[in-house]
Amino acid sequence: MRQHKNFLFMTPKESAQRGFATKTHASRGISPDEMLARVLHRDGLMLIVDKPPGLSVHRGPKGGPSLEDYFDALRYGLPRPPALAHRLDKDTSGCLVLGRHRKALAHLGLLFKHRKVGKTYWAVVEGGPDAQEGTIDIALGRLDDKIGWWMKPDPKGLPSVTNWKVMGRSVFTSPCRGEVDREAVGWE
Repeated sequence: MRQHKNFLFMTPKESAQRGFATKTHASRGISPDEMLARVLHRDGLMLIVDKPPGLSVHRGPKGGPSLEDYFDALRYGLPRPPALAHRLDKDTSGCLVLGRHRKALAHLGLLFKHRKVGKTYWAVVEGGPDAQEGTIDIALGRLDDKIGWWMKPDPKGLPSVTNWKVMGRSVFTSPCRGEVDREAVGWE
């Protein structure tokens, strides 16, 4: 377990030992109908899919289900399957944009490249910062060239800036059981 000021970072094993769920049904695969039900938006250019945590976007060397397994089901009558306009990590859930054809994919790629598409990431953490917002400005380099996109702080790495803001604070006394301080939330 690593600690950075008021944040606590846990490995999946440590999370499981504390009672937090680390795997979802997605890590075992979901049906094509379930994936179709996760389509949030569809037009002639793109699909936006609610990617569940635990599902890789690419087939990996270790095998297992991936979002690519569902591309044929997401054709909606087009001759070619959609393709990823960007990526989300396996354990990250959220909106994933797929281009429905090559021209759309090229246009979406430019939008992402030129930062015309905003991204918002939500995190649930144990503890939290004292401040309500801030900036993390740390250069990042690859942890290991063989492991893809795993990153580490590296003064010789590429610049990486994240602006963060606390969107809420919980009054739960136990994230595992959901116990609530009833007086704090006005239930008594």
